[in-house]
Amino acid sequence: MFDIHSDMTDHRDMRDLTIIGGGPTGIFAAFQCGMNNISCRIIESMSQLGGQLAALYPEKHIYDVAGFPEVPAISLVESLWKQAERYNPDVVLGETVTKYTKLEDGTFETETNTGSIYRSRALLIAAGLGAFEPRTLPQLGDISHLVGSSVFYAVKSVNDFRDRNVVIVGGGDSALDWTVGLMKVARSVTLVHRGHEFQGHGKTAHEVLEAKEAGRLAVHLDTEVRSLDTVDGALTRLHLRSRSGRETSVDAECLLILIGFKSNLGPLAGWDLELCDNALVVDSHMKTSVDGLYAAGDIAFYPGKLKIIQTGLSEATMAVRHSLSYIKPGEKIRTVFSSVRMSKENKAQ
Repeated sequence: MFDIHSDMTDHRDMRDLTIIGGGPTGIFAAFQCGMNNISCRIIESMSQLGGQLAALYPEKHIYDVAGFPEVPAISLVESLWKQAERYNPDVVLGETVTKYTKLEDGTFETETNTGSIYRSRALLIAAGLGAFEPRTLPQLGDISHLVGSSVFYAVKSVNDFRDRNVVIVGGGDSALDWTVGLMKVARSVTLVHRGHEFQGHGKTAHEVLEAKEAGRLAVHLDTEVRSLDTVDGALTRLHLRSRSGRETSVDAECLLILIGFKSNLGPLAGWDLELCDNALVVDSHMKTSVDGLYAAGDIAFYPGKLKIIQTGLSEATMAVRHSLSYIKPGEKIRTVFSSVRMSKENKAQ
């Protein structure tokens, strides 16, 4: 995807801030650390940065990030990293943080599943929704042998669906977005939703219904997938049943199940931090119930919270900014505009 340098320093080396999570919020927090003259280290459990955007939706287009009328998810991640890498943040990939310890001097030790211990003056949790796994269709039984060839829970490459009969299950934003997106490459697209109406964005829902009226795709509402047929280990047909009991079958070479994810805080749930709605409660400074420990992005909760990328980026900025008073107690915190800072950096080069 893009080149990063993994952390090769001594584990005992102190950093100003440890960022747990390498999704968009975590990456932007690393950039903000550079802007505020503090050192940081990102610890990411997956083998790459980018969080869900890189792992599940790399080719999905995003429309609600300021300054980007339309941007593929992976391109947004790459742009965020391009911003952050100028400050050379340490990056640790493939390690899951299992616990933290706040020491008597107010600093923190963070331990991962490998036994490695990382030290920092403050912590920022930007772990998204925590560990997550896709919701499945239990009525289909064990279909694990079809996953990656005929059954998918995310679109990592549109070429997996090119010139194939595709059935999409779901009624939210992802299902609607990919219904529209895959019409351009698939042989046929059928959308199946167990509800009477869509939960996704109204504009996209309108596009889907218009395409249905034009005969470009089939839509089955109030309907569920009940069973499937395979030949030589490949999906060939799906059997549907409507709420009224009407049964029908459709040709299918690909089944794309987009009905959401089950999130799990994992080790975070045992950290004795205040929780609400499976997220960490923070104050207006993005501080959790522990001094020096901050949270931003989907993992953070406060009244009126809106879980979108744009919010996470703003929260990362606030969390890093407010952490300065803990990392550098007694120092006067000055606001430096990015244009002024970049001008000085460019002149110094």
